Amino acid sequence: MERVIHTRIVIDAAGNVLEDEFYLYDGPVAECGGGGGKGGGGGSSSTTVTVDYGYNSRMATLSEEQQSWAREYFNMWRDYYKPYEIAQAQANMEALPLETNLYKKQLTAATNLLPAQQAAAQKFLTASADGVDVNERMALAQADVANSWANQQAATERAAARMGVNPNSGRFQGMQAAQDISKAAQMAGARTQARVGAEQENFDRLTKAAQYNATGGILQGINLMRS
Repeated sequence: MERVIHTRIVIDAAGNVLEDEFYLYDGPVAECGGGGGKGGGGGSSSTTVTVDYGYNSRMATLSEEQQSWAREYFNMWRDYYKPYEIAQAQANMEALPLETNLYKKQLTAATNLLPAQQAAAQKFLTASADGVDVNERMALAQADVANSWANQQAATERAAARMGVNPNSGRFQGMQAAQDISKAAQMAGARTQARVGAEQENFDRLTKAAQYNATGGILQGINLMRS
């Protein structure tokens, strides 16, 4: 059976066919089966729907349980947490004027303390910048060692006198020379240690001065009292 296969059709606004390109075809044709309506092109179709009633029932039960849990938590919030939150908000509102007044007093106290704190800060920074006198520290260390050796020398001379040792003898002079060498070494070590310690102290002072915040301390105290 021949069929007309249209490849191009031109129709005007009135519905007249202006162009119609087609060809005749006689061969196998794959047709879409209709839904059984009137005037269908022959054939019929059917759809099979499978429903898992057990699964649907379980899902419905689970959904109802979840709704029940949500209702229980809502009731718990309504009966216990909601009154607490309302009371807390009311307490905060009542305490707000007191906190505001306290904060104003703290700011006033901080303002009054600023001149004295600035003066103290200036002294601290000046002392930190000036540092300690390195030469003075070295001289004090040397004096301490010399004083210690003076006491030691006096004790040695008394011991020698008790034993009848002549201070002008070669043996005594040799002992004295050894003590002088030890004394000089200790003095040099004391001066070096004092110098290193003084320089390190000056460095530490400058470090603290560079990191010092003149107003940070009192403002931090106010923040701690507010929290």
